[in-house]
Amino acid sequence: MLSDFISITNLQRQMKKIFSGKQPIHVVLSRNEVSGLVFSQEAARLMLESGVLDQLREELWELDDRETRGLVVRHRAGKTRPVPFNRFAKEHGV
Repeated sequence: MLSDFISITNLQRQMKKIFSGKQPIHVVLSRNEVSGLVFSQEAARLMLESGVLDQLREELWELDDRETRGLVVRHRAGKTRPVPFNRFAKEHGV
């Protein structure tokens, strides 16, 4: 499912139409650069009820976490060894 692109100006002019429309996601552009995303009312309700927004928030937090980013970089460089989940769970009480 591809989303429609919309300028900030058109978003301001057609806000009610955008939020209540059938298109679930709009990519907001400002000077041909991505400025943000707008979800329709129905899409937002579904994401809130399903917990998707909480998962997305967690993923974005991990992107900003220095330790997580460092671990991913080390893993991609082959400087880490995978640990079986059962051992990890036992060590960390998961």
